[in-house]
Formats: sequence, C-alpha cells, structure tokens
Amino acid sequence: MTGSNRSRLALALWIMLLALSAWQLARTRIIADLGAFLPPSATPTQELLLEQMRSGVASRILLIALRGADEERLASESRSLADALRASGLFASVQNGGEEGLRADRDAFMNYRYVLSPAAGAERFSAKGLRASLESALGELATQPGSALRALLPRDPTGELRRIVERLPARAPAKRSGVWFSADGNRALLVAETIAGGFDAVAQERAIDAIRKNSTPDVEISGAGVFAAASREAIEREAWLLSIVSGALILLLMLRVYRRPRIVALCFVPVASGLALGAAAVGLAFGNIHAITLGFGATLIGEAVDYPSYACLNARPGESLSDALARIWPTLRLAVLTTVLGGLTMLLSSFSGLAQLGVLTMTGVLVAGLVTRSIVPMLAGPQPVFDKAFTIPTRLEHTVVALRRFAPLLWVLAAGAVVVLLLNRGSLWEDDLQAMNPVPERLKAADRELRGELGAPDVRHLLVVRAAGREEALERAEALEGKLDELVRRGAVRGYDLATRYVPSLAEQQKRLAVLPDPATLRSNLQKALDGLPYQRGVFEPFLREVEESRKRGPLRIPDLEGTVLGIKLQTLVVPAGGEWAVLIPLYGVADAHALAAEVPLLDLKAESERLLAGYRLEALRLSALGMAAIVLALAFGLRNARAVAQVVVPVALALVLTMAVLQLAGQRLTVFHLIAMLLVMGIGLNYALFFDRPEGSTLFSLLVTCATTLLAFGTLAFSSNPVLHAIGLTVTAGALAAFLASACLARR
Repeated sequence: MTGSNRSRLALALWIMLLALSAWQLARTRIIADLGAFLPPSATPTQELLLEQMRSGVASRILLIALRGADEERLASESRSLADALRASGLFASVQNGGEEGLRADRDAFMNYRYVLSPAAGAERFSAKGLRASLESALGELATQPGSALRALLPRDPTGELRRIVERLPARAPAKRSGVWFSADGNRALLVAETIAGGFDAVAQERAIDAIRKNSTPDVEISGAGVFAAASREAIEREAWLLSIVSGALILLLMLRVYRRPRIVALCFVPVASGLALGAAAVGLAFGNIHAITLGFGATLIGEAVDYPSYACLNARPGESLSDALARIWPTLRLAVLTTVLGGLTMLLSSFSGLAQLGVLTMTGVLVAGLVTRSIVPMLAGPQPVFDKAFTIPTRLEHTVVALRRFAPLLWVLAAGAVVVLLLNRGSLWEDDLQAMNPVPERLKAADRELRGELGAPDVRHLLVVRAAGREEALERAEALEGKLDELVRRGAVRGYDLATRYVPSLAEQQKRLAVLPDPATLRSNLQKALDGLPYQRGVFEPFLREVEESRKRGPLRIPDLEGTVLGIKLQTLVVPAGGEWAVLIPLYGVADAHALAAEVPLLDLKAESERLLAGYRLEALRLSALGMAAIVLALAFGLRNARAVAQVVVPVALALVLTMAVLQLAGQRLTVFHLIAMLLVMGIGLNYALFFDRPEGSTLFSLLVTCATTLLAFGTLAFSSNPVLHAIGLTVTAGALAAFLASACLARR
C-alpha cells in the first residue's frame, strides 16, 4: 500500500470514528448522581453508611421554609404548597403539621393503640385497672372541663393514646393556624420526602423546581438534595466556564505565537478528536457519562494541545509538519504513552466516577497522539510550517539555560520538602468528607438552622443492630432499650432514638394483643369498674367495640405507615443493609465516646468516613505506584538506557515532592482530588523531561510555550471558588511549574 493510500485510509478511519462517536454520544445518557464520586465501601458498616448517603430516606428529605408574609397567608401557602407537591408525583410524602398530613398518623395511633402503647398490659383491662383509669379521668375532667379528653374518653378510657404520644420525640415545630411554624412565627415549615435518591442531582433539581414553582412567598429549601443539586451545578458551571476562559487564553497565546490561524486550528484538532472519542468510550463502557466527567475531561486532556505544538515549534525553517513529526515522533510517542499510563490510577479506581475519568483521559490522550501523528500532517499539507526559526529573548534563554547551575539547590529544596512532609505526615491528608464538600457555607448554615427548627439534629454517633430479617433486627434492638435507659440515667448519653419505641417488633405486638380480654370479660370488668361512678350508661360502647377490632386487626407493620410522618421516621431508622436489615439507633449528647464504645457497639460516623477515605487513599497510592512502574518500563523500552530513564523520571519525582510540600505549607491538606491532579502533573512533567533530554536537541521555545499553555489552563482553574476545582487547578499549576524548573535544572544539554 502506497503512502498516499495509507493516508487516505487513516483519514477515512478518523472520519468514521468521529461519526461513530457522535452516534454513541447521542445515545449516551448523561447522569449527575454525585454518588459516583463517593469512595467505595470496604466493610458492611461503610456500605451501609454510603447507601444511606446515596439513597436513604435521610438523603431524600427536603426541609422547606416559607417567609415574607403574615401568619395567615403563610399558613395558607403552606397548605397549598403541600397539596401541590403531593399531586406532583415527585414526592413520597409531604408534611406541614396540618390535618391532611397528620390524619394518617393519628388514625394509625388510634387504631393500633393497644399494640403501640407500652402500658397496655392485662392489668389495664382488669376491673381494678379500669376503675383507676376512670377515676383519674374524672379528676382531670373536673379541672379541665373543656379538654380534648371529653371527646376521646369514650374510645380510650385507659389513656393509651396519650402514652403513645408521650413516647414520641419531644422536639417538634410550633403550630400556628394549624401548620408548623418556626419558633419566632416568621416562617412556615414543611418536610418533604422525594421519591428520587438524594444524590440524583437532576431529579432533585426537578423536585426543588416544583417547590419554587408552587411557592409565592420567599422560600428556603435545604437538605441533601439541595446540596447535591448545588454541587453539580457549581462544579459543572465552573468547570465549563473556566475551561472556556482558559481555552480562550490559550487560543490568544497560540495566535500570538504562530500568527497563522490555520496552524492554530490544526493544534486543536487532536484535542477535539480525543474528547469526542474519549467521551464515546466512556458511554460505551459504562452505559452513561457523568456530567462532571465531561467537564473535567475537557480540562484533563487539554494538555493534548501540546502535541502538535511540539511538532510545529520544533520544525526547522522550510520543514513540513510531516517531516518535523517524523523526526520528533520517538520522543513524542513516549510522551503520549507515559501520559496514557498515568491514567491507570483513575481507570482501576473503585470510584466509578474516577474510573470514567480514567477511560476518558487514557482514550482521549491516546487518540490525540495518534491524530497528531497521522491526521494533522495530512491536513497541514506538504508546505513548510515556517520560513524561519522561532527566536526568544536572549535574556530569557540565558535564564532558563542558567537554571542548570541551581541543580544542587534543587536537591536541597527537595530534601527540605521531604522533611516538611515527614514532620506534617499526621496532618498531610484530609479525611473529613465535610471538608471536601463543595457546598457553600451559607447553605450549610441554613440547613443547620432549619434542622434545629424542625427538631432534626445532625447525628454523629449511632448504634447499629443487624440481623438477617427486619423483625429479627427489631427484636434485637428492642432488647437494648433497658441498657439505653441506663446510659441516659448515668449521663453517658443525653438521649437516643429507637424505632421500637414507636412501633414495637411483631413479636412484642403479638404479646400485647394476647392480653386483650375477650368481649364478655372486658364488658364484665368495665361494669364492675363503673359501679358508683357518675358516667352515663353505654358511653363506653366505642371502647368495647374498638378493643375487639384491635384483636381482629392484628399487629401494625412498618409498610402500613407509608407516607406518614411516623413512616418516614421509621424508614430512617430501619434500613436494608446488603442482604440484611439494620436498625440505626442515633445517640444524642455522647459524653465520652471512647468509654461508651467499650460498653456498646458504637459507630462514629465521622471516624468511619475518615477510615473510608483513608482506605481509598491507600488504594490510590498503590495504583499510582503501579502506574509509575508501568511508565518506567515504557521509558526503559523506549530509551533503552538506564541513565536516560533516570534523567526523565527524577525531575518529575522531585517536582511531585516539592508540589506536595508547597501545598502543605500553603495550608492545603491533600485529598483524592489532589491525587488526580498529581497524576496530571506526572504526565505533564514527563513530557517536559523527555523534550529537555531529546538527543537531537529540543527547541527551548516549544517547551516555554507548552508550559505557558498548561499554566494558563490550570492557573485559571486555581481561581475557582469550588474547592474541588481549586484543588486540581492549584496542584497542576504548582506541579507543572516545578516540573519545568526541575527538568531545566537537571537537563544534560
């Protein structure tokens, strides 16, 4: 096959692949579930923790506050909003303290009071027990003649409903005009449970939009869904915006350097091709592509714009781009290959989001390199790239060349960096999930305030009771109530939340049903109890009828409470955990966590999340070592000289150490996102070291331009207000500069 035929075949293949990529991308679903960027679980407890963060009921709760109007209008708006949200199909439950929302709870309490009340024992239905209850009711009626007891007494003379209510959480929002209000009366409050998981940012945005659309006063919304939507929007918006800004700056720089728009356009062909085929590869491999992957991907493979730049700026006067590429291709090929191998850490990551970034980066960089070699020369044609060589200011050239004299200082700085890292090794890594949360502080503060108003405090310490089935787990948790009460009496904890305080296990409910007397016995006991008391004859017929109905109705099951406030509460406390069930028991006001952990199986959510991130960090470091080993092997195969390999690897290693120390001294604790950035620094730094060490001599000007494009791309990202984007931008900017300077200091020529 002749050269022209090969060129035409390569061009046809490139066009076909671009068309197939466009077809694949049109079929690929873009997702925004932030759970893809949560670390994977290593233990059953961590799996439970992450599942609750992703899609547990607590993650689906939205807290709503209406303000900006008088009490009457706010109450009316609260009722209207609740009705509209219930009809929207986006919410499993909407509660505002109104009768409509609480009717199901009230009916459940009343209908199942004899299985829910802890005091409903056999003695309560004896003649003596009934007599005591009726006499107590008489005394209350005498002091409070208009109380609700008068209407309730014929159905519940033993007072079981009151005992149930007394066991409910003490904190509850104040009620005004029949709905929940804040303590100061300025805001009407609602609680809504979305059907979609809390980390499904797109679905949460739809739910939030529905709330705003149906709210006329000022509305405040908080919850995990709001955080997810805000995070996705901020990351996606800033990633694309800053990518556009950096792209524009790079374009201006390249136009200034080349002064030929056609050559500048050719430099962007590999990047566009790599991004298109890389995104299509992600869609093919995963069935979807994360919106953040697209935003980051545009930045991650942005360094591929350097590949045609190396060729163009290394072209000799009168030399075609094809000839220049053929001359520098052995070095450029190694630069592409090492960058591709640097993506192994992301590709093999157990973070699905990072694995997507790995596929996109490795595919995109490889495609960009191949397009630079095969397609760009054809598009450029046989004419010379430039008629004369580029020149740079003599002073700048001498300054860069003079950096070799500072090689000893570089080693001293590297040694100092190692000392800094060793001295600060205890605080080097950031393992607090909250510290990496990109949600603005104002949203966090609003969430804390609304939770306080609604009586939903943040919880750090939990007991987790596991079992194969739901009922077995409830029975085991129920058995802990005595121990928990003892802890409260001793002051070890201020309080706790236990599911079986609201709905007992089925076994306990069956015991309570078993003590209900048959109709004849109960009627006889009631007659004896009424003897001499001033109650009208037949007034307690509803009581006799409903006790028998309770016997026939049987126990209350958790699924029967779907859509109720109590149901939401129980769904947050009784959750599936893999193939098992778990009962979560939040503990409030833990005095001494270490001492308490010696007595009960205490789960510290903060400590567990830190272990989770620490485990992933070890995985990432192992994978980084694997990637580095693969890069060294590739360099050894390509350079075939141990000294040459060291000449390329050592400057990059020193740059990484210096970058980590600089970040530490700047008050930055390293996160998984800094690790991603370090991989980019490694790829960029290897390119610099390779071209500084080219046997045929490298054009210093090409290295200065490519370094400038990198600093423009990632320096812009460093100005982001988002902590994730800021971390990546700052790390790559500092690392690329350190890699350039280290490569210049240690260059042999």
